[in-house]
Amino acid sequence: MKKLLAFMLATLLLLSALPLAGAAFKDDLAISPDHKAAVEEMSQRNIINGFADGSFGPRKTLTRAQAAKILCVMLEGAEKAEALTKTETGFSDVPANNWAAKYVAYCVDKGIVAGVGDGKFDPDGKLSFAAFAKMLLVAYGADGAGFTGADWMTNVEKAAEPTILKLHITDKLNNNALQRQKAAQMAYNMLFTAEAKAAKTQKDLSGKLPTSVPEKLKVLAVGNSSSNDCMLFYLWELLKDVGVKEFTIANMYKSGCSLQMHAEFAVGKDTAYQYYKRTQSDGKWKSTKKNTQTLDVPLEDEEWDIITFQQNAAGCGHAETFEPWQELLLYYVQRKQPKAIFGWNMVWALTNGTKKESFQTYGNDQMQMYKMISDASVGNMENEKRYQFLIPVGTAIQNARTSFLGDRLDRDTAHLNKGIGRYIAAMTWCCKLTGADPDKITYLPEDLVLDKKEYSIAGLDMSNPKLLEALGKVARESVRNAIANPYEITPSQYTTAP
Repeated sequence: MKKLLAFMLATLLLLSALPLAGAAFKDDLAISPDHKAAVEEMSQRNIINGFADGSFGPRKTLTRAQAAKILCVMLEGAEKAEALTKTETGFSDVPANNWAAKYVAYCVDKGIVAGVGDGKFDPDGKLSFAAFAKMLLVAYGADGAGFTGADWMTNVEKAAEPTILKLHITDKLNNNALQRQKAAQMAYNMLFTAEAKAAKTQKDLSGKLPTSVPEKLKVLAVGNSSSNDCMLFYLWELLKDVGVKEFTIANMYKSGCSLQMHAEFAVGKDTAYQYYKRTQSDGKWKSTKKNTQTLDVPLEDEEWDIITFQQNAAGCGHAETFEPWQELLLYYVQRKQPKAIFGWNMVWALTNGTKKESFQTYGNDQMQMYKMISDASVGNMENEKRYQFLIPVGTAIQNARTSFLGDRLDRDTAHLNKGIGRYIAAMTWCCKLTGADPDKITYLPEDLVLDKKEYSIAGLDMSNPKLLEALGKVARESVRNAIANPYEITPSQYTTAP
């Protein structure tokens, strides 16, 4: 299996990095939007072609012969598959002059396909959804002996989860005839998963975060509303304050977006995002409308120095939700941004008493949620070597909760207060990304003491002239301690309100 994955990487990684044009089929409009990206990618790689009349036939049923060609080309590449010379299949209905003979012969030799009985292969026979899933699994190293007997389909479905049957495939595995467009999606899911696994250790990790403030910096977050809280307020001003002369910051935003959703949106080229971007030259945030952009937009917009990723609140403390989606997402991004340094944004635990359903999976307990987030982040940094740094926002927020601020850093029990909460998050990002010393930061905005609902801190007098300075001290202390001890809470010395 390792040799197969290494071969796949060597032969297909170059192809996967090339720009892929749209499929020029005359029935292109008949292809489902759910499967259009997969059809385009697979046709560009010459794995699944159309018919002589220029059509793709998206709703036509995949034949057994067509499946054999797809599998052969997936494993060998189009050029090598075309050059195959063995045409002896052992089946009376697939003579040597049959167009699919060499592909069938190849798949028979590899143990991927078998006949239908009486010495026949039935090349024009319709293939079922379940049968093609089985073929894909066997082609990529699964033991076909486990897919026999009365429970064969159940076993196939279990083995094919989650990627083959979840990335833009909504049907439950069945024996119904398989449409060609769905076959293209399944095949691409399998191929992309294999490539992603093979590429996991191939990223150039020579780049490192700066140990002193850089002159130039370009940062992209692939995130959700949590990365909005970290970036949209104060980060631009903080970068300027610490001495970065030229910078661009951006957030690819989708509310509640999980790693799984990001992977699905990437593979399907879905217009699911809102793109926020702010440059040092104009100092203003510019954004597109919601649900109008694909992930390709920022990846093709700039050559980013740093790209960060994060899990949503529901999954951030549940490491089992990270993979295989994270592996697919990072591979997708690294193909387009091979020089970027990848980082993990450790988000914060929710406010005690929140009614958020996801909080129940953490025992409705903030400290338990924080511990689970911390443990999941430790494991993620150990298991995913492409992450070269962690931004400990969750720990900085938890540190601040031990101060006189208490559990009052939110605006709605999930998102951070638009004043001090977001200021702490942005400072954590700024100091981690630039190596700046939080104790040397002078930027302390009056916004932190605005007497407005989403800025105010319950129970504190926002007009107290000493409050702003006290908030600055808590922020700097919380960030300094989080960077020094990213997975542990450090109690604050500022426990009495001014």
